[in-house]
Amino acid sequence: MYWLANGIVVLLSLSRHKTGWGWKMLVGILGILAGILVLAYPLYSAILIPTIYAVIIGVESLVIGAIYLVQGFSSSGWGTGVLGILSIIFGLVLIADPLIGAVALVLLLAGLATFGGVSAVILAYRMPG
Repeated sequence: MYWLANGIVVLLSLSRHKTGWGWKMLVGILGILAGILVLAYPLYSAILIPTIYAVIIGVESLVIGAIYLVQGFSSSGWGTGVLGILSIIFGLVLIADPLIGAVALVLLLAGLATFGGVSAVILAYRMPG
């Protein structure tokens, strides 16, 4: 639903700001198409979208790991090199099996939400008042 709304808003913004109209038109049309596809195939979208995010995070992790590895060998020390190696391993795992990465991402977000909720309740009881 987000992509559909975003695509419509981007296309409507063309009436005000003509700069970069080609890119805005492309983003708007792709957003509308993505929104329609998500609405038409919700089950596939529930599996496919987190899997795509896992692959993107995996590729990003490989790039960041390579940068950290180079920094570790050049001047930053062995800690940066170790982080680079761990990041590369993480990226390879995500790319090798993105479905596991997608499930892990959901579990990580659920854990963070639970931790944030418990922390908010504890902090609310500690506030003076």
